[in-house]
Amino acid sequence: MKKEDDREVKIVMAGIKKNLAKKSWPCMVAGCEQKAINSHLLQRHGVLNNIVENGHCYELRETDLFSWTKEQPPVAFKKCGIQNAISLPIFCNHHDTELFKPIETENVDYKDYHNQLLLSYRALCAEMRKKEVVIERYKHYLGSNILSTYRGSFSGELRHSIKWNEIGISDMLFYKRLVETELDNPNGNFIFVHHSYPIKGIYASSLFTIASAVETADQSEPLDDCFGHVIPNGEQTEFVFGYHKEHVNERILNFINGWGGLNNEELGERLTGWFTLIESWGLSPSLYEKIEPDKLKQYFDLLENSFMWVGQNPNVGFNLFSGLL
Repeated sequence: MKKEDDREVKIVMAGIKKNLAKKSWPCMVAGCEQKAINSHLLQRHGVLNNIVENGHCYELRETDLFSWTKEQPPVAFKKCGIQNAISLPIFCNHHDTELFKPIETENVDYKDYHNQLLLSYRALCAEMRKKEVVIERYKHYLGSNILSTYRGSFSGELRHSIKWNEIGISDMLFYKRLVETELDNPNGNFIFVHHSYPIKGIYASSLFTIASAVETADQSEPLDDCFGHVIPNGEQTEFVFGYHKEHVNERILNFINGWGGLNNEELGERLTGWFTLIESWGLSPSLYEKIEPDKLKQYFDLLENSFMWVGQNPNVGFNLFSGLL
């Protein structure tokens, strides 16, 4: 593709992305048809206030199309305001307010099973919505008359990505129903671990997968998904990880049960490994500015590998936060 053609393609793709950013999405609570608002995965005033500095934090965000290169992954850390931190159009105003009220108050008990389920339900729905947005965008790319002249080189990749995102949504819908059933009628079907550490500057909330070799070879069953949350809470940061007791593999158990009794270096290395599997995390400006550029590059190399492989091992042997926590 000629350079001028490449620029025209990027202009059209950027326009599609911009227009879709204005799209209204329905609330993700089953049976609700109300419009979704910008929902924060973690409490904006009680939790994120412990992170932001001058109203801002840093998060992984998609980079501008015009800055993409073969050497740089399509994500980067970008400064964002607290209004947009770790948020997506997920739930309507009613459900965002009422359903999550127990984890939107002061002095939240992060050892409470119902609260752990609510955190995980919100993270799960966020990952589903992310995939829905990607599918919608890629379908617009495929349907664009202007792009039709050029898309032969990437239409196959778009269709492949749509397919795998649809499979991912199907898997997540399976877990969504399990969590909704447990919220309505708790039977202890999900197992959570909770730990507190006196560190600052990091937050996260995400569904994630550490797939076994058997799972990656057989896509007929949903992958074993699990949940993780890192919640700044004053002088402490709360760590909550969980899984469904009937849908778990040995790799997940080893990872989730390994968060206790860590020193700061061990904790930083474990966080780094997990952050190669997820995108829904961020950090304070002062912590971000202390991370060496070479370490950021190493992290992005690992992150890029995980985009292509759901079986990536989180034990990466590398600490993005060495000496900083």
